[in-house]
Amino acid sequence: MNPSLPLQQKERIFVLDALRGVALCGILILNMPFFSRAFQVDFDFRILNDASTPLDVSSWMTTLFVLGGSFRGMFSMLFGAGALLIISRLEKQSGIEAADIYYRRLIWLLVFGLVNAYVLLWPGDILYHYAICGLFLFPLRKSSVRVLVLLLVFFISINMFKSYLKFTDNIAKRDNGLAALALKEQKKTLTEEQDGDLKKWEETLDKQKVENIRKDVEKENKAMLQSYPKVWKHLSPLNAKFESSKFYQSIFFDVMVCVLLGMILYRTGILTGDKSTLFYFWLMLVGYGVGIGEGVLVGIAWYNAGLDFYKFIELWPVHVSLYDIHRASVSLGHIGLIMLLYKSGFFHGFLKLYANVGQMAFTNYLSQSMICTLIFYGYGFGKFGQIGRSEQWYYIIAIWVFQIIFSNVWLRYFLFGPLEWVWRSLTYWKKQPMLRSKAMELVLT
Repeated sequence: MNPSLPLQQKERIFVLDALRGVALCGILILNMPFFSRAFQVDFDFRILNDASTPLDVSSWMTTLFVLGGSFRGMFSMLFGAGALLIISRLEKQSGIEAADIYYRRLIWLLVFGLVNAYVLLWPGDILYHYAICGLFLFPLRKSSVRVLVLLLVFFISINMFKSYLKFTDNIAKRDNGLAALALKEQKKTLTEEQDGDLKKWEETLDKQKVENIRKDVEKENKAMLQSYPKVWKHLSPLNAKFESSKFYQSIFFDVMVCVLLGMILYRTGILTGDKSTLFYFWLMLVGYGVGIGEGVLVGIAWYNAGLDFYKFIELWPVHVSLYDIHRASVSLGHIGLIMLLYKSGFFHGFLKLYANVGQMAFTNYLSQSMICTLIFYGYGFGKFGQIGRSEQWYYIIAIWVFQIIFSNVWLRYFLFGPLEWVWRSLTYWKKQPMLRSKAMELVLT
């Protein structure tokens, strides 16, 4: 195959599945620290002093600042691209019924998201968020690339503006608090407003004390190492927050940035391999260069600031969040690299392993919740809070190996992953074929 030619339809599906499989595996890098330990420990290595070795520091830097949320971003991009692909096929097959089927599919996705959060007890669920954001995609199915780009810029601008407001609020809190403290030390009477400013600043300083954060971590460990009903009760308020106020304040905008970018990449043929090898080489080079470069610089600034926000802002000159730019850039780097591997013609066997994982992404995503909660929560093997930062990689790699083997063996005999089959059957309200056979494959092709 000439690597500069567009891919055929079946090959395009293969590439999308391979990208989705890599993204699904990569998501576990982001989620494992929260499955296995208290959330405060993920960023703040001072709590457990778990950045005392080069390996731990490298793990901290890689997870938070090099890879960041890039695989989750990539997964969200593929959700956006997949929505366009599904809607296009549905409209060709069923016309006006496409909207009915598409929205039924999203409703069941929302239900599975609730199950992931409230039954499997994973507060980091993204299925619920995808279902809500997916409601807005059908009206955008025929929008031009220009319109999608404008919407993308709009959502990124909102995120940046909100980060700027948060930054200025924190600065004002410090300045007002220090001013009130200076007046108090001079034995001057504080106004009610100044007294409030001083209390807010003292509360902020108190929350930042390592010994106080350590107490919170100990409480979290104790809560997560109990029976299922007690863990459910502990996590229920957090699940409710992530699927209500937190979602509408930040998560919605976060997801929509990546979903819209995925729609753009699909519409322009970037996700389907229509571009040249040289294009993907530059996509990888620029994506990794910009994203990883920015991430490493931010990580170094945080490390040199001793994780103190107010010292960090003195070292880091940009006073708005560049997270969307960082995540998108690294995600594009991943896409460029995978496309280069595919178009070279030498890595089809390797990518096939991940394509099968991607074809069963729904099953594999939920099974990560099942496996990790069983390993770490108190009603399972109770490993919560008991593994170090770099040790998390052993669990990540072990689950990767299991899911790659399981997916490739399962799809030898079945047309869909088990939960994909359930989801498909519920969407069409009809039992779907499951066993793989030549006749059935011809029908579904």
